[in-house]
Amino acid sequence: MLVQLSHHVPLPVFLPFYQSYRSIALLFAFASFMIASPALADIRVVNAQGEHRMGDRDTREDAVRLATELAKRNALEQVATYLESVTVVHDMDVTKDEIRTYTAGLVLVLNQQITTTLDGDVVVVKVDLLAQMDTDEVARAIAALRENEDARVQLVALKQENEQLQEELKAANQALGNAATPDQVQQAAQKRKEILNRVQSNAMVSQAWTNWVLVSPVGFPQALLNSASGLAPTNPHIAVAQQIIANRQPLGPRQPPAPGTMKPQMPRHELVPPPGSSSAPRTLNEMIHRTPTRPSQFGH
Repeated sequence: MLVQLSHHVPLPVFLPFYQSYRSIALLFAFASFMIASPALADIRVVNAQGEHRMGDRDTREDAVRLATELAKRNALEQVATYLESVTVVHDMDVTKDEIRTYTAGLVLVLNQQITTTLDGDVVVVKVDLLAQMDTDEVARAIAALRENEDARVQLVALKQENEQLQEELKAANQALGNAATPDQVQQAAQKRKEILNRVQSNAMVSQAWTNWVLVSPVGFPQALLNSASGLAPTNPHIAVAQQIIANRQPLGPRQPPAPGTMKPQMPRHELVPPPGSSSAPRTLNEMIHRTPTRPSQFGH
């Protein structure tokens, strides 16, 4: 018999500063990329899933984090496959691997839904992500990131490291399943948690680089780096980002449009907010699960 509970999870915000200026920052994120008529926008929505079948040594938080990471990777793969076929991106001579490198910080998650089911005696946690992008805006943003050597080099390094961490995560899951003593279980569980923290910390650093080029060279990237440090204090990519972001302006800083030349307008991403959500959508990079304050229960 299948028992299911489906609920919407509010997307958490890490810092008061981050919350206060999130909507303002999004206004500027793609301001110079907007086309004249919203009716011409190529809006693409993807729905991606990830699931984790819980073992005896998994906590629900572990399961949600693992399922969320899988859903994020599936969403990014869908986006990269689609963008690779779009003329505006194809003409840029950009590889699918490059698209994956840059777009996690550009695709906005409109909604996250977590579903817990029982498959026999096994608890299955499934995460559904509804994500949205504007093809033209994303293409222009990719071009800007490729032109900035600092951001390009670091984003590539972070992506490559996270790919390696995914292999380490598989090994950690296997080690946890094979652990024979309480000490081995504890060590394997801690190792897996550290890997997940590093993966998510790297994602926040990637978002800081993206925002440094596209949004603001000052406070907003620093808030993301603070969040990354909270997840993995020894992450060396944080120090590199802090040094460069603190001492350099992005190459080719964007100038605001002359007064009267652009009609004030919210980014088109904002036109489809998640139902019942009071916060702005966040990017794939910023999808970090936190334990809910009230534990969920199975329905009858």
